[in-house]
Amino acid sequence: MTWIARSGPPSDHALGLAASCAAVLSAAALLPLDAPPLSLLACPLRAATGWPCLTCGCTHAFAAFVRFDFLAAVQASPLGAALAAACAVHVAWTVLRMCGFRWAPASITATPRIRAAALGLMAANWLFLVLRRTP
Repeated sequence: MTWIARSGPPSDHALGLAASCAAVLSAAALLPLDAPPLSLLACPLRAATGWPCLTCGCTHAFAAFVRFDFLAAVQASPLGAALAAACAVHVAWTVLRMCGFRWAPASITATPRIRAAALGLMAANWLFLVLRRTP
């Protein structure tokens, strides 16, 4: 399997995803965590049960990531830090492709092994959040 393939300009899907990623990263950089609107967002599962959901800590991870505090991002949520990094890489790569860079990652087929690995990583992230048990 090749990881990089020669291609043309980014697809409409890639542009839409890059725009969404850029919006989320910009919001994480601009909006304060301790004031509305982000302070109004609480995890309903944690509020009801005391247990974190799979995405608990992602807002703090994104905010720390865009401020280049990578250790704090990983401590908030390893999955959130990885998603923030993936968003940043996708935005940068899409901008490069729009500027004429013609190499793009080859598509990866979602095999059962890759799906199992993704589920395992999500379970490991949730276990990390449960063991950390900070609000």
